[in-house]
Amino acid sequence: MDVTKSISIACVALQLGVSVSNAEGLETFDQRRDASLESVWADYQANTNKISSSAVFWRAEALFELGKTNEACRLVNRGLNMLVPGNRENRWIHGGNSGFHAWPGIDCYVRYNQHMDNALKERYRKIYCGAVFYRRLSTSNHTIMAAVTRFLATQSFGADQFKPDPFFQGKEDSGNIFTKTDPTGEKFVLGRIQSAVKDGPGEYASRPYGAENILPLLTIAECASDPELRRKAMLAYEYCVAQLAPVYLRGHLATFAPRSYPDLETQRPWGVAVIPWVYFGGQNPGNLYRQWALRCMISGYRLPDVFKPAGTDRSKPYVHRAFINSWALYHYVNRSYVMFSRSPKGAKKQFYGQSYPCGVMWEESDGSKGSHLWLTNPAADDNTSKTNSPNGIHTHGVSKYEKEVQFKDATLYVFNIDAKFRNLYALGYVPGGYKAVVNDSESSGHIFLNYGSVLIALTSASPFKWDPASGIKAPASKPRAGDSEFRVMALRTAVAIETAHPSEFSGATPELQLESFRKAVIAKSQVVYKDEKGGIGRYTDRNGNVVECDYDGEDRINGLPVDYAAWPSLENPWMQHARGGSIFTVTDGKEIRTYDFGKWTVGRKARETTGKSE
Repeated sequence: MDVTKSISIACVALQLGVSVSNAEGLETFDQRRDASLESVWADYQANTNKISSSAVFWRAEALFELGKTNEACRLVNRGLNMLVPGNRENRWIHGGNSGFHAWPGIDCYVRYNQHMDNALKERYRKIYCGAVFYRRLSTSNHTIMAAVTRFLATQSFGADQFKPDPFFQGKEDSGNIFTKTDPTGEKFVLGRIQSAVKDGPGEYASRPYGAENILPLLTIAECASDPELRRKAMLAYEYCVAQLAPVYLRGHLATFAPRSYPDLETQRPWGVAVIPWVYFGGQNPGNLYRQWALRCMISGYRLPDVFKPAGTDRSKPYVHRAFINSWALYHYVNRSYVMFSRSPKGAKKQFYGQSYPCGVMWEESDGSKGSHLWLTNPAADDNTSKTNSPNGIHTHGVSKYEKEVQFKDATLYVFNIDAKFRNLYALGYVPGGYKAVVNDSESSGHIFLNYGSVLIALTSASPFKWDPASGIKAPASKPRAGDSEFRVMALRTAVAIETAHPSEFSGATPELQLESFRKAVIAKSQVVYKDEKGGIGRYTDRNGNVVECDYDGEDRINGLPVDYAAWPSLENPWMQHARGGSIFTVTDGKEIRTYDFGKWTVGRKARETTGKSE
């Protein structure tokens, strides 16, 4: 590893005014780490007189790592300003959202207080012991951040030091503890560690909130004084990263997720998707100096090498199944694209509107182009209407009126939409970066697309019209040029999406290649919908595989029932974890690493073909 080379890459890029995210040469963890830390230093120098509060404590830790102690302490004081009672910047000072500042702040204190003078340490003690942001909570990320913060503040300052600041007395006194039965948050932290290895982290794969569910485990692993707790937290953190690895596609995190914004996705990672980028590389994110994943970069932790193939080897197609947050997840990873879906039939699920539609993601290095095609009955689809976009649900979301079943590169959707629901249709989202297209939506209910990295065929049992110039009605941010959508105006229907790798079909041009794919699909593929019971859909793909979905009953693949009760916690060519079991194994083909979450131990041995053990 050439540290000097990686640092110079980052510095030269910044001096030339080029984003570090576009600098080449960030092929190893250490190169990505050095570029990230140097980008923090470059940003600090460029904005010395105007320090942003964004990720300020993580940036301070990066400067501590670079030996810039005075500058780091200046950033720490800037971060503490956000937590001072009555400050005008942080309107969430009384609530769980303060965790976005308070948790990184206590992490910074525990790891780097030896570089702080007594005045700064006393400022920390006064703020954290007098704060009331430990109890008013709502979402999963709020609770874990608050519990970790309260636990480490207790460890740092002593349990008898906590008394609400006079600013809050008579108004928020109870906010000084986590809960009455768990004032320091210790029980909750232990419980979240256990649930992470059993059910997955809260808000799994959520772009804006997934990192805040995973990284607090790393904080406990490196900041708790109890060695047993540290060990358990580290194994839980490692397992959470392992869950992301098989669905990571060189920048994309191609999996169903709650609390995300589907129309924002490009291959350039952001939010929780930057965590696998830290360990596996790929398309670089923007603004390295502001990423939550800076916490991974300043850590002493390194992901074991045995996980690398799961996060990087896309040379052959494979199926990855997982049971996370009570969803049965299915992924077909085919070299340069991933088709993914989820089923609620593995457990009773409640309506969770602010979630992420199933669909297809593919490699598209141009960050100005979207690369996620999806289909759903949207939970919200009108930014101008409070009734259509209620609190807690952001566009576009997923409703409870759809079921999916997938087999490799074909997914069948069956819709049964309540006539009283606010959106009486299936919504499809089509990114505009396609190299060739055939729009047969009105004539035969088909759309065919060639994105260079994937070929896509969409077939509807109900007629619909797609206008590629339609634009987006309710975007979560500024729409990208060329992106469009369509609506299948039916309460009860079936729609299928079939994919193929471009190497399967010849053609001198993208149009000719797409036509070859189109002919294969038209010749053999078919979607059928029967308006019986809750609705029954059936799709036959170009290879003769038959996918069936009974909305209120059994799903079948080639006539055989899908056994959701036996769905694995993790299963792919590198990992095995039976649902409900305590043993998790991962291999890179050279060694096997075995986790026992009942005993919280890890064992390693060479593959049996070598006959050697470690």
